[in-house]
Amino acid sequence: FMYYPLHPFIVHFPIGFLVAALILQTVHLLRPNWICRIVGLWLTGLSSVALLFASITGQAEYKKALNKDNSMEVMTMLDQHQLIGNIITWATIVFFIVWLYLYFKKMEDRRIDKIAQIILFVIVAAVFLTARIGGKLVWEYGVGIK
Repeated sequence: FMYYPLHPFIVHFPIGFLVAALILQTVHLLRPNWICRIVGLWLTGLSSVALLFASITGQAEYKKALNKDNSMEVMTMLDQHQLIGNIITWATIVFFIVWLYLYFKKMEDRRIDKIAQIILFVIVAAVFLTARIGGKLVWEYGVGIK
């Protein structure tokens, strides 16, 4: 079996879906007639599924990294990356389910769109923080690279 880390490949999908959801939700709020109201919602749903795969493959890479002789600094960063990644994954899944429920329950209430925008912004900010830590682990410390 060939060693091929899937996490660095898969993780770009939820990042892209969440950034697209934020951008298109912003477009919807600024110009409601330009874009369908549920685009951001469904991109968040796609991101939720992709985040599950990113978390599973990330966990596999984390276990591999634990078997290496890494410094305490690297281990701390790995733990931070894992913790924030897991929080993002579950927060996004819960957010998607609640947003979907509220969308169908109170379809006329446009305040939901604005609250979703704020939550998406926070999630995307957390994603960029996690991506920065992950990038630093790979490019500065060589974690996950043979």
